[in-house]
Amino acid sequence: MLYSTYRPQTFKEVSGQEQNLVTLREQAKTKNYDSAYIFAGHRGTGKTTLARILSRVICCESPTADGPCNQCANCSSMLKDTTLDCIELDAASHNSINDIKELIASTKYTPTVLPKKIYIIDEVHNLSGSAFDALLKTIEEPPKHCIFILCTTELHKIPATIRSRCSIYQFNALSAGTIRDRLTYVLQELQKEYDEDAVNLIARQADGSMRDALSIMEKLMISCSRLTVEHVKKCLCLMDDEVSLEMLSAVIKNDSVCAIRLLRKIYEEGKSLSLLVDNILHCVVDGIVLYISWGETALHRSDEHLKETSHIPCPSDYELRPSGYQFQLYQIVRDCRTEQLYWYVEQFSILREKIRDSLNPYMDVLIYIIKCCTPKLLSDSESSLLARISELEQSVAELQENIDSTVSSTDGTIQIRDSSRRETSPEPLEKEDTHPANDGSVEIPSPVKTEDASLPTENPDGPISPSLMQESPISPIETAADDYDVLGLLSDYL
Repeated sequence: MLYSTYRPQTFKEVSGQEQNLVTLREQAKTKNYDSAYIFAGHRGTGKTTLARILSRVICCESPTADGPCNQCANCSSMLKDTTLDCIELDAASHNSINDIKELIASTKYTPTVLPKKIYIIDEVHNLSGSAFDALLKTIEEPPKHCIFILCTTELHKIPATIRSRCSIYQFNALSAGTIRDRLTYVLQELQKEYDEDAVNLIARQADGSMRDALSIMEKLMISCSRLTVEHVKKCLCLMDDEVSLEMLSAVIKNDSVCAIRLLRKIYEEGKSLSLLVDNILHCVVDGIVLYISWGETALHRSDEHLKETSHIPCPSDYELRPSGYQFQLYQIVRDCRTEQLYWYVEQFSILREKIRDSLNPYMDVLIYIIKCCTPKLLSDSESSLLARISELEQSVAELQENIDSTVSSTDGTIQIRDSSRRETSPEPLEKEDTHPANDGSVEIPSPVKTEDASLPTENPDGPISPSLMQESPISPIETAADDYDVLGLLSDYL
């Protein structure tokens, strides 16, 4: 196995755990070691490997700054596993209280060859409660010639009473860049041909575990003479980035017809829907990172220039993607709002958890795809509210522009007409009886006087301005009334 063949043997060969190596190297210089250690963290990050290196450093006859010499008798016996003073216990299969009692009984005896007795308990979180209780007193007050190194991937399962009596070293998941460098080193040692994109793809699929990466690469090397991207995708049943990008583009454009057609095609080809959802989720997260890191830079750059400068540094390990992936993804998310992308992350995260135990994952994925393509149908959704707010903001902006244009056309002043000076229609005139009397005399009616209500008789504020006179001209009704009286008189007389 490659992970056993290329297991680090010194501090210098350990990758990705620099924060822990600083403390351990200082202890190696001063030879002042703790009585109990806890190495906790992600799988395949070097916990057991570093525990073995530390045990050899403690017992080495001539240790160096890089770790044990691996040449002396003590180091050789520990490497060959022929010494009885270094005991490694697998707690996954030896987790009973009887196993721990047997281990505690052996601590009473001094080491036979090595200067210290080293106890490495791997997967210590699998010990039973009674086994932890039995181990507590020995961990708290161990013999001077004994050192315990506990390794676990689930620190929270270790009782607090045990944790408080040990020095805890947290092991973080390895970055894809660190795994890529190690894989490249191994391939060069084996003199194997490879494509850089293929190595990057393996590093991303390892999920922070160096052991998983080496196991995947060993499996691929058996079936091919050269590592290529196509071979990696075929052997690992991976989905092309183009498929995930096409689906994400359809969702962002609210093209539900295209998204449903693409989903049906993926389902008929027998590809994993769980993998599709996971890839889309990763694409959205990558898009948020690119949107933030490229946003200010890309505003003043052309598409051709962005395509040529796809090496713009981005956070995390997204630079391990193919060069065209970043540009295509940015073209998809560049016109989106960040709130919209966060909403997609939330929806696809919920979908990923839902389809794990679903009896009909295709139906679940289909419903969520339609939901993401039609956010306006969800009146109570955050995306719908954001869309409404955006429309209201646009309406307010248009109204503000209209107001500004109106004010500018009137030289910055707005004329307000006085409601008291509005033109009013005069009261209807009463037609008087103009027929001649019985005595033959003609009665001439007196002319009716009307006042124009639109013109004030008095102006308490001073003389009326010409502009007001022009705006409120004299109504011609008064003249018409006078003509009416004269004509009526003549008609009656004749």
